[in-house]
Amino acid sequence: MRFRSLLLLGVVLLIAGSLAGTVSLVAMVLRASAHKEIAADLARSRDAFLELKAQRDARRRSEARVVAEEPRLKAVVATEEVSRETTFGVAYELRKAVGSELFLLTDGEGRLLADVLDPEAEGFDLRGLPGVAEALARGEATGVWTQGGRVFEVEVRRLSFGTTTVGLVVLGHPLDDGVAEAVARVTGCEVVVEQGGRPAAVSQRLGDGDRGALGAALSEVPAEGGDVPAAVVIEGAHHLSLSAPLPGAPPGATLRFVVLRSLDQALAPAEKITRRLYGFALLSLAAGVLLAVLLSQRLSRPIDALVQFAGRLAAGALEARASISGPLEVRVLGQAMNRMAGELEVSRQELVAKERLEQELEISTQIQTSILPRCFDVDGLEVAAQMITAAEVGGDYMDVIPVRGGTWIAVGDVAGHGLRSGLVMIMLQSAVSALAREQPLSPPSEMLRAVNRVLYDNIRNRLGNDEHVTLTLLRYRRDGLFTFAGAHEEILVYRAETGRCELVPTPGPWVGAMEDIGAVVVDSRVQLADGDVMVLYTDGITEARNEEGRQYGLEPVAKTVESFGKETVERIRDEILLGVASWAVAPEDDVTLLVLRYRAPQTRLA
Repeated sequence: MRFRSLLLLGVVLLIAGSLAGTVSLVAMVLRASAHKEIAADLARSRDAFLELKAQRDARRRSEARVVAEEPRLKAVVATEEVSRETTFGVAYELRKAVGSELFLLTDGEGRLLADVLDPEAEGFDLRGLPGVAEALARGEATGVWTQGGRVFEVEVRRLSFGTTTVGLVVLGHPLDDGVAEAVARVTGCEVVVEQGGRPAAVSQRLGDGDRGALGAALSEVPAEGGDVPAAVVIEGAHHLSLSAPLPGAPPGATLRFVVLRSLDQALAPAEKITRRLYGFALLSLAAGVLLAVLLSQRLSRPIDALVQFAGRLAAGALEARASISGPLEVRVLGQAMNRMAGELEVSRQELVAKERLEQELEISTQIQTSILPRCFDVDGLEVAAQMITAAEVGGDYMDVIPVRGGTWIAVGDVAGHGLRSGLVMIMLQSAVSALAREQPLSPPSEMLRAVNRVLYDNIRNRLGNDEHVTLTLLRYRRDGLFTFAGAHEEILVYRAETGRCELVPTPGPWVGAMEDIGAVVVDSRVQLADGDVMVLYTDGITEARNEEGRQYGLEPVAKTVESFGKETVERIRDEILLGVASWAVAPEDDVTLLVLRYRAPQTRLA
């Protein structure tokens, strides 16, 4: 075979092999990346659905508590002589105020007194419905009801006169297409809520189609899919999906939600790039064959250069660019390969941007821990504290602020995780620190009202969010008296005289949830004797889960404190954290712990 023919054959095989291998590799990487990105988006969307539902439940639980404290409502339920017209009048008015669709009243044994949707209904025993029996026993409950193919998120709250239960109030909001669309806008994925295999709530883009066909397609999605997306075809369009049971559904109810992402849309950019690359490859190959036949010697050098460039791309040097030289066809090939390299370089830059974001999260975590108090030099108190941050930026807050006349101690937790929660935590620390130093002798309730006004304005009006903070502010006096206000975890107090622990509740409202908390915030007190120990903590300790999903709880903490109550506060702290670490599989939330021991002043003998 002649040299020119050998050269032509070699050039053709080299170009064809290099281009085909590069294009195939790029196509494979792009498809794998698209599948991985969809799986991550679906997992985040599933978690976001659960978090948004928890936020809705918390908000509606607060509404139910406010409604349950309405004096008129208690009066009409507790008084037998009140007419049904009066009862329905009060029910309609309160239902309009809270904006719920379901509004039911029962007597103290769970029998229906009034249903605003069915004025004729009366006397039915509702204890078999989700949440009713639990609310009668515990005071409140959250659940999911189904009625006529619709799904309702309900809050059940006990009505009491003193210690006497006079009835229940049930508030229900529909889980409909509007809610599904709202979640879809937040998550970027389509959302479907199924009841018995039939779509009950569908986000907009899927809701415009045939719901029967949608239900049939979703029947192929496993009920418990885990984190592995399932493929499903909806009216000819390919999707990946994840499903999970709907929280609060009654036992045996076939209620679940499904999040979906269009696989066709996700793969469209990759398919487009692949087609372009194949087109460029074919064009370049044709040009190479033609020019190799006509000018094999002239083409050998530029083609060799392009082959070397393809090798650099395959080795990962995506910043490399081919030098454009030689005849037109060779220059076209070089330009096409440069465009391909540019597109790959953009993908790598996006990866670098993601790594930069992770670094920013790490910096935010450092900021969170850097504002912690460095010294716990408080007259009359031995203090040991530690905060252990989770993988994401959390919202745990802890501070010890010595001031004139005593010391302010704060512990709290911002709802959620991420940069926004960390930002709210920094706002909280700044507000508490400034107010404590400016008004050191103010009651904790007044301090809490001022902090609430600041956070409510910042969270609602400036950040445009609806997060809240659980916060307890304590003012310590040298005689061992702690005055505190604000709702957080129960305070654990170890009595040195008895060697036993007791729990001190922290009544009050959340901070940032409503504009004015003056009507519901109260000051409480706890007196420590010499040697008594106080333990303050966040839910990262009590809600730590083991491999079986069971929470650690407060009882093991109390037993640890009782076992080591005579030891140093550092030893007590370390033993508590050791117990949590041995229980939890992996930290899902920040862990914050303060251990305080009171030492009474020593009386000098004359």
